[in-house]
Amino acid sequence: MKRIVLPLVAATLVLAACGESGQSGPSERATSVTAEKASSRSVARTELSIGRLRANTSPSVSAETSGRIRVIHVDVGDRVEAGDLLAEIDSEVQQIAVSAARASVAQLQAQLENQKRRVQRLTRLAEQQSIAEDQLDDATTSIKTIEAQLDAAQAQLSDAEYNLEQAQIHSPVSGDVKKRLISTGDYVNDGQPVYELVSSQTLQAFLPLPEHVQEALEVGQTVYLSVPARPDEEVEAKISEIDPTVGDGSRAIEVIVDLDNPGRWRAGGSVTGKVVLDEHQGLVVNPGSVVRRPSGTVVYEVDGQRAVERRVEIGLRGDGWIEIVDGLDEGALVVVDGAGFLSDGALIDVKENGEDA
Repeated sequence: MKRIVLPLVAATLVLAACGESGQSGPSERATSVTAEKASSRSVARTELSIGRLRANTSPSVSAETSGRIRVIHVDVGDRVEAGDLLAEIDSEVQQIAVSAARASVAQLQAQLENQKRRVQRLTRLAEQQSIAEDQLDDATTSIKTIEAQLDAAQAQLSDAEYNLEQAQIHSPVSGDVKKRLISTGDYVNDGQPVYELVSSQTLQAFLPLPEHVQEALEVGQTVYLSVPARPDEEVEAKISEIDPTVGDGSRAIEVIVDLDNPGRWRAGGSVTGKVVLDEHQGLVVNPGSVVRRPSGTVVYEVDGQRAVERRVEIGLRGDGWIEIVDGLDEGALVVVDGAGFLSDGALIDVKENGEDA
């Protein structure tokens, strides 16, 4: 009988010890996290494109008078401003033409004055009936003839003075010299091209985009542009044209953006364009809040000292934010740092800037 009782007593003592051990086991530890509120902001669906810049104007400068090139002032690659002197034509012939035209004008002006005085004398004589009326009529008609000749001579003088001015070839725009088509000593004719310029005052950005976004594009949409030399400096512009054709090789469409040169952007260089396809108000959270789980995409909302798992549907992504389309309310406090270590109902210790929230 004693052999049976002793094992039972021993078993009872072991169970009691186990019960006491369970009551004094380790307590649940809180996970230290940070949290931010879900907020509403303007979000945009964008399409990124690497394109090229082209000069909006590439004028060809031509000689506007004939002669031999005497001096060349600029060469390929030089930067010029509107009105700068590019080259000079020997102007001896033009100067002679101006002198001759001025002499002709002066001669006709003298003839006109003499004829007017003669008409005045004949008018007085006609009043005294000392001459025939035909003489006065002929003298008056001569005045009109000389005036017409004077008008023609003055027009010829203006033309000669213009040709003399054009012996100095000036740049019509600000830009860069792309080609020099003349050399010192060359004889050029009126209308002969002498320089090709590239104006960088106004530019066009040509941006290829995937064919599937064609329906979302329209003239006037916002585009943010930057160049490799200054990637942090964005220029806001609008779509000016949409090329309706699709490239045979790339299967891409092309949008054209007109813009004023914001600085030292150069025609022929590359440009990065961010085309805004759609813009609306959306609920956003910090990207660190969004966690992938087997059940789907979740965020953890702070509920007192516990993390409540919320399954969400995400939308657009941007720099420092992710749009939440469904599953969360505006103003909800969600875990950021530490979210990946949590599960539904986990005990949390919310910190803010290293201190207790």
